[in-house]
Amino acid sequence: MGLLLLWLGLLSNCSAQITWKDGPIKSLNPDLIGLNGNLVGLDHPWNHDSLVVAVQTLGPGNVRYPGGTIGNYWDWDRGWLDASVPDSSMIKWVVANGITESPNRYPLENFAKGIRETGAAPVFMVNMLSQDLAHTMRNLRKADSLGLEIAYVELGNELYFNLPFESRVYPTPEDYGKTCAVWIDSIKSVFPQAQCGILGNYLRRKPRHTDWTPRALAHCPKADAVIFHKYSPFGLNGQREKESVTAGTEGQADAHTATRQAPKDPVARQQWELDQLQDPAAWANMLSTVDRSVATYRMMDAPDSLPIWCTEFNVRADHSAIRGTWAQALFTARYYDQFLHGPFELLCIHNITGTLFPQIYTDTEGLSHIRHQPVSSTAWTLSASGAATHLFARAIRGCTQAAPMEFSKQIWLQDDRGQKVQALMGWHFSGGTSDRRLLINAGYNAVKIETSGHDLAGSSYRQYQASLGTYLSGMAEIEGESSPISQVLTLPPHSITLIQSSTP
Repeated sequence: MGLLLLWLGLLSNCSAQITWKDGPIKSLNPDLIGLNGNLVGLDHPWNHDSLVVAVQTLGPGNVRYPGGTIGNYWDWDRGWLDASVPDSSMIKWVVANGITESPNRYPLENFAKGIRETGAAPVFMVNMLSQDLAHTMRNLRKADSLGLEIAYVELGNELYFNLPFESRVYPTPEDYGKTCAVWIDSIKSVFPQAQCGILGNYLRRKPRHTDWTPRALAHCPKADAVIFHKYSPFGLNGQREKESVTAGTEGQADAHTATRQAPKDPVARQQWELDQLQDPAAWANMLSTVDRSVATYRMMDAPDSLPIWCTEFNVRADHSAIRGTWAQALFTARYYDQFLHGPFELLCIHNITGTLFPQIYTDTEGLSHIRHQPVSSTAWTLSASGAATHLFARAIRGCTQAAPMEFSKQIWLQDDRGQKVQALMGWHFSGGTSDRRLLINAGYNAVKIETSGHDLAGSSYRQYQASLGTYLSGMAEIEGESSPISQVLTLPPHSITLIQSSTP
């Protein structure tokens, strides 16, 4: 009887183990994982050794210069905002944050220093709003003379919003597309290797930006990519993104769509949010929010022949207790997983530093929005979002191919609306000089993965884990020891596992 029970126990354990196979292989841009590089909070930012070291630790494949909205007013000759643009013509937050009056400067020479120090590829977001083509060509030549590769060029930033300045310069997407055609011809005549991305848009509320993407592309057949930006709420309480977004409000939540009611008191609300993380349905609300958010790229109606550059994305949850937690790290990781399933060639998460969206904390106030408990950040450490970016950048580094891991059994979570989301995700990155696998268990139970049948002899793995409500400042508290791979690999709940092949 004892032997029978032992045999049944072993059989049960074996049946509980999950196997996998690699799915279809797709080409992978080694520069994929990158950063929006708005660094106006620092004077000559790459002269700050602490920033350089922190970005080197993060390990991005690309850095965007000079950033997003500020790029529409950027005087590349000056290395700062265009002094000829009146405050009334700029988006309000730029003026409100004192950027127009700041003594800081961020010239091309300093950006070139940062690229040399980090090894990232430069992504140039050129000013098509307040400056002309001659200005851009002069400065792209300057960038080339500084040793910067002219590989990725973005043609403006969010010019589809119906702001007065943008609407005056580009009354229709057709006007924008015609201008892009001229600029692309000029850029490629000097830099034939340059890939030029044209702004895409999925908003349909007003005539000017309805069907923006196909209308612009109809007059710009030589575009190499379509640019997509996406901000979203966490969606913990079922709230979805507002449909009536304007410039600067992207990703804000619509309270009328909530499936759960939170306390109105800010402190009580933050504690309530953390308590909700113990509920699998609330956590599934967050994961399904990511899936739905990334899928909106299809609403741009970009042709299948063109890759997508998502040069800005992040969560918009200014006062949420979830911001800064391990839950946000897994939320960001979910974004990367969903991007990998799509036609994305470049990703620039917003932003390197800053108050609301940092990948890197610059002081002790990075978690100052947390009011339900005392918590602080450590200067020049990675945020929770930065931790996820670091792990994907590290996994992809040196690889040219990606294949999703297809599991024999999936772990499912169900959100408040009945939508099922996968809790088990994995990718095999290969080609080039490296071979790695990245596995994410977003579920509440440990998962056993059978590794035999795969060429993993001599490989090692490292796991990153914390409870969902843990606030992070740096990798130390979530990073486990490197261990040799075993026949059965246990993925702890709410964890990320990085497997490094023994092959060079």
